[in-house]
Amino acid sequence: MDNNQNMYDQSGQQGTGGNGGYHTDPGNASAYNTAGAYNTANTYNTTGTYSAGAQGTEAPYTAAPYTAAPYTGGTGYEGGQYAGSQYNGGQYAGGQYAGAQYMNGQYNAGNPVIESSNRGLGVLGAALGALVGGAVWTGIGCLGFISGWIAVLIFVLALYGYKLFTKKQDLFGNIISAVFCLIVIFPATWAAYAFSVWKALNEGFGSGFSYMEVLFDLGSYMDRYELWGNLGANLLMGYGFTLLVAFFYVIGSIKK
Repeated sequence: MDNNQNMYDQSGQQGTGGNGGYHTDPGNASAYNTAGAYNTANTYNTTGTYSAGAQGTEAPYTAAPYTAAPYTGGTGYEGGQYAGSQYNGGQYAGGQYAGAQYMNGQYNAGNPVIESSNRGLGVLGAALGALVGGAVWTGIGCLGFISGWIAVLIFVLALYGYKLFTKKQDLFGNIISAVFCLIVIFPATWAAYAFSVWKALNEGFGSGFSYMEVLFDLGSYMDRYELWGNLGANLLMGYGFTLLVAFFYVIGSIKK
């Protein structure tokens, strides 16, 4: 093209020639020269968008929206919902997935959590509960009734005493409650039979017999009046109800 008759000459104005197009030397003073849009100081030069230090370090990535929008520390991906909200300070960091069972409980990456145990106190509580149930068994027996459901009550009271002292119910508590129930039933039944014999002796021979005397000599009275079979039947009933209810509790604990 003609350098003099161009639409855009060296002064940046439209040329006087009819050849059209642009100046063949856009490096002087035209729109595309050293001071124009595509020169060494503008958009497509060494300091602009497509220069050596362009995208990511200079404009437009050093200004808004890439500095204060959702891509920096003051917004959604760092300081927003994924940092200071549920994913950082919420349920995934300070909630159920961090401070609960997923961190300090069964899903943590460390060793299994060792819970504090109060089994010694639990045993004491089960014993006390069984004693209360045994007293109920003796009282009902003194009235002339022996019921297997009282054995269930003894087990439940023993288990309640265990839970009261340990704040939990587990397999060990079920087993120890059943053991105390089986232990208590015999002396409770023995005391109830002693009361029945003492009452019968005082009604038949006067009031010269003390309850404690009959209690310690009950074996001889049992032989004399042939009461062993009846005593054994009542014991078996109490033991049967105890083992039955304890079986269901133990199976439930194992499944849990």
